[in-house]
Amino acid sequence: MVEMLFVIVIIGIGMSIAVPSFQGMLQRNRLATQANDLTMAINLARSEASRIGNIVSLQAAVGDSGNEFGGGYCIVTGNPGNCNGTVFRRFAAIPGTATLAGQPEGGWAVPRTSIQFNGRGGLSGTSNQYLDLCLEGQLGRRIEINMIGRPKVWREAEPGDPVPSVQPDC
Repeated sequence: MVEMLFVIVIIGIGMSIAVPSFQGMLQRNRLATQANDLTMAINLARSEASRIGNIVSLQAAVGDSGNEFGGGYCIVTGNPGNCNGTVFRRFAAIPGTATLAGQPEGGWAVPRTSIQFNGRGGLSGTSNQYLDLCLEGQLGRRIEINMIGRPKVWREAEPGDPVPSVQPDC
């Protein structure tokens, strides 16, 4: 009986150490998945713009300030300002407390609720555009969309790491 209690105590101690680490891993994986989903949406919008030879927009569904794309987004033809036009695909809101906000770097004017791609798949604007994906307690991600329309995901630097030139504002 004493041996059985000893084994149960050891298992309990092991679980109390493992469960918080597992929850952190789940949050990091969710953040990476959300960044990958956005990257896929950007690439799909670029490809549709090239395919039809006209402007295609990645449009925020809700457009809350500071979390413009967090309430969901869609890919539409033209620049209608909402997800009511010809929608190629809808993307659900980001679950939990994560935020996905457009950043003013490069002169992206307010409201930052739409990213347009021209008929060649490049950005319709005059400078790169940035979106920050943030989740409290986790290292954020910055998605940079360059002028030719290609997205790149930057991870926030960990303590002790060299700081990259592009950092999320989380």
